[in-house]
Amino acid sequence: MTFENLLLAFLNGAEKLLLVGIGNRLRGDDAAGVAVISRLKSKKVKNAILMDCGTVPENFTGEIKKLKPTHIIFFDAVEMGKDPGTYATINEDEMCAGSISTHRQSLRILFRILREGIPNVKIMLIGIQPKSLEFGKKLSRPVDRGVNSLVDAIAKVLGYEL
Repeated sequence: MTFENLLLAFLNGAEKLLLVGIGNRLRGDDAAGVAVISRLKSKKVKNAILMDCGTVPENFTGEIKKLKPTHIIFFDAVEMGKDPGTYATINEDEMCAGSISTHRQSLRILFRILREGIPNVKIMLIGIQPKSLEFGKKLSRPVDRGVNSLVDAIAKVLGYEL
């Protein structure tokens, strides 16, 4: 199944979609998740609410609950053992196995809190494989290309304004 088809299957029945970026702009490829949101904003993606949570997604639970989305997709740098810039959906069961994300524990808790506060919400995590989390660096070239590819795939599925 293609990535676009996975997204379409996840979004089946979506009435209100929230896209959430997570990451630290000061730590190289850790900024991949927030870069996705920034680039989606510049594409003027339709049919979604975009939110940049920086490094503290748990601080946005109240705001997210007030929005009452039916579907939420989180984007974050995730160590998956793949080539830098590769992106993939992450199963919640995998979030505890190994050190896949600097936010892995808080994301598990955040997802649980959101599910308790928003009945029947569907949540997906899309990870982007980082190359370097070095302080003071920008996105690496492969991660920059991966983010662009991911943004194009999302824009294709959701539609966007020119």
